[in-house]
Amino acid sequence: MAKRLTIVQVSDTHLSRSHAWFTANWPVFVAEMHALSPDFIVNSGDISFNGPERPDDLAFAVACHRELPSPWRAIAGNHDVGEASIASRLNQPVNDMRLEAWRTHVGPSWWVEDLEKGDLRLRLVGLDSALMGSGHEQEAVQAAFFETALAERDCRTTMVFTHMPPFGKDPDDAAITTHCILLEPRRWLLDRCLAHGVTVLASGHIHRHTQCDHQGLRIVTAPATSFVNMPANPPADISPMRTGYLVWHLDADGLRHQVVRPRLFLSIDASNWTEEAKTTTSLPERPLPANFG
Repeated sequence: MAKRLTIVQVSDTHLSRSHAWFTANWPVFVAEMHALSPDFIVNSGDISFNGPERPDDLAFAVACHRELPSPWRAIAGNHDVGEASIASRLNQPVNDMRLEAWRTHVGPSWWVEDLEKGDLRLRLVGLDSALMGSGHEQEAVQAAFFETALAERDCRTTMVFTHMPPFGKDPDDAAITTHCILLEPRRWLLDRCLAHGVTVLASGHIHRHTQCDHQGLRIVTAPATSFVNMPANPPADISPMRTGYLVWHLDADGLRHQVVRPRLFLSIDASNWTEEAKTTTSLPERPLPANFG
């Protein structure tokens, strides 16, 4: 049988034991992972419901991930450690306390994982997009780490994970937004990826599957497992917005992905709440069911 490395990207799980609005798909995902047994699993951010205000949400999310059969890593999302203050929609700027809570409960804010199988060699790099453009002292430390991770990749196929995608439709859009990375750190990130031959920049955050090619760099966002926000005028094809996860395969033919939407995944539409409240983090408490999992 031909050699193949299999990576699963799950995103925007928004897990919480006190505000358990979006936990229904997690036991299904765990069962899917036991059936698939991938080589590695990456959560591309927003693992928690409201980590910046409730570190227990981070602790609970990690406890849920420990049910997985494969090694895993997570990167922080805005619902985990906050946002760059210039673009902080929820008034939760990234700060020392929030970064320390992430490190305590989850692990490093940035990391490298090297996977090998036969002559297949894959480098996974995780970054904290909340630091990009934040001005926090850890932003420069992460940048130096990233330079080293790319310079020492030794011809490995490389995937970079950030919670926020680099841009929406226009890589030169200078608007200050919470939907993607700010312009200057975006340019730096894309330049470094292109200069070092990164194959894929994989993200989450926008709760839908998208893919595009930027000067040979593939940029892909994963759907959420938690919920969707259906627009007032939805497109004719809403399938990219439905809940799911991505499976990445590296083999002799290269690196590619597929969207998996399990039959038992529910696509919860939170727009009834967010149309007026603007955020799910203001939802009232909803304790975890006793039979969860």
